[in-house]
Amino acid sequence: MATNEIESIYGLLERGSELFGDKTLYRFNKGDEVVDVSYNEFLDYINKITRAFIHMGVKDKKVVLTGETSVEWIASYIATVTAGGVIVPLDPYLLEDEIIKFTNHSEASFVVCSPTFEKLFRDREGELPNVNNVIIADKMNFTLTTDKQYVSEKFTDFENILALGEYLIKNTDIKIDRERDTTKMSALLFTSGTTGSSKGVMLSEKNICAVINGINPTLWQLTPDDTLLSVLPVYHTYEMSCGILAPMIYGCTICISDGIKYVGKNIKQFSPTLMTLVPMFVNQLYKNIWKSAKKQGKEKMLGFGIKLSDLLAKVHINLRKKLLSSVIEAMGGKLKYFIVGGAALDPHMVDAFASFGIKVSQGYGITECAPLISVVPLDKYNPTSCGKPIPGLSVRIDKENPEDSYGEIVVKGDNVMLGYYKNEEATREVLDEEGWFRTGDYGYTDDEGYIYITGRKKNVIVLPGGKNLFPEELEEYLSAVPLVEESVVVGRENKETGDITVVAIVYPNKEECEKAGLTTNEEIYQAINDAAMKINRKLASYKHIHKVELRDEPFEKTTTKKIKRYTVDK
Repeated sequence: MATNEIESIYGLLERGSELFGDKTLYRFNKGDEVVDVSYNEFLDYINKITRAFIHMGVKDKKVVLTGETSVEWIASYIATVTAGGVIVPLDPYLLEDEIIKFTNHSEASFVVCSPTFEKLFRDREGELPNVNNVIIADKMNFTLTTDKQYVSEKFTDFENILALGEYLIKNTDIKIDRERDTTKMSALLFTSGTTGSSKGVMLSEKNICAVINGINPTLWQLTPDDTLLSVLPVYHTYEMSCGILAPMIYGCTICISDGIKYVGKNIKQFSPTLMTLVPMFVNQLYKNIWKSAKKQGKEKMLGFGIKLSDLLAKVHINLRKKLLSSVIEAMGGKLKYFIVGGAALDPHMVDAFASFGIKVSQGYGITECAPLISVVPLDKYNPTSCGKPIPGLSVRIDKENPEDSYGEIVVKGDNVMLGYYKNEEATREVLDEEGWFRTGDYGYTDDEGYIYITGRKKNVIVLPGGKNLFPEELEEYLSAVPLVEESVVVGRENKETGDITVVAIVYPNKEECEKAGLTTNEEIYQAINDAAMKINRKLASYKHIHKVELRDEPFEKTTTKKIKRYTVDK
């Protein structure tokens, strides 16, 4: 299989068509029907849409894209970039006012949306002075039922775009510009805003291709026999780069989930070998395994099966499929890999899923790096690291004091963003003239080049004695307590004395509390407080939790399930 680097996303599709032809690229449900789209069919699809977009004047214009994951969503993204436009993927779970705000802020001339959002854009058409066309993209078959040669209406169906593209291919000499500048802005992504502010990250096609090329056989050992189930939102660059585009290098089949509620059903239906996930999904899958075992009265049997299977594996006897058949079948029967990013993963999960024959590889990224910085190679074991930098990326650790064991992670490479949209001041704060990008994360590297993250620079609690306390470390310890569903650690300053009180704000796991016979808030508080004091005994005194507070509701989160820390009462 060829492994030469790709220079454009369209080049990736052409290579996929040449190498894998009629093999299924995308598979998804449409009603009761399972639809397969081959590598050849998808390239043909892109050829039509791209020419239609060129004819409509997409070049150098912004195209807002929002809605549920679909082949049309993915095709619109790729066709916009290939036509020389700038794609602006928006989180479909944003408030309606935010969708309108970002559409205007980006100065978008076009909108592509799923039918769910048609009413919004029709009702508020008058608030979008720059938008010329709104294209309604629905899951559809590839057989055209119209022969329209133009798009005259402001609101139009995706089928009309395809028909226009087909007409242009047959009757005009409109061609795809293979020499276009891949270093200019091709994507504008608004960050999720866990700290209360959202910035527009400007990425070039070259940035995105650097990540696709970086996920090469030294990191992932995938083959055309592998199938990926896409469950994360594709507006997020992690899923788009790593879950949708990069697997095409290997000839994988990508199955599109019906939505978060149907992940379990889709795993059984599509039998994936690989999933790209965030830690919340990994934790939930693990909880579901044990919840199902408990429901069937097989908790002890499962525990025994895991211990025996792990013991036999040490002497190279693999009886997992026999001893843990119910779990493996529930996970589709073929699952081999989880690639996990977006937040810190509990190291215990690496070993827990290894018992079921699933390799968990943690990565590290940030939207500003398109997004991948590092990942643990699939053939390596390192449950506490977020991996080695992808090829072509330089990493350095900037320490405030030479004696510090950690510092800010600073990176430089072809995947680093162009800057923040309409925000030169914010760009200068993180990106220097030589192209080094300050990630805002603190960490360190070991002798083999593996990166370890200690916490976010913005979250660090500076204690009166000058010590830095990373709340993420304490939150990780708390996450191992069964009674704790989720937590945020904050430092509260006494303005008069300057003292800092380290407070763990905890949302309890109600099911585990019930199992433990804890029925009142006082009992729950005491049990969690006792657990926090036990954690303190493992840590240096300056890292101690001074106080525990309970909350009645889960923390507010972004749609990628990161806690919005700025909403937490400090």
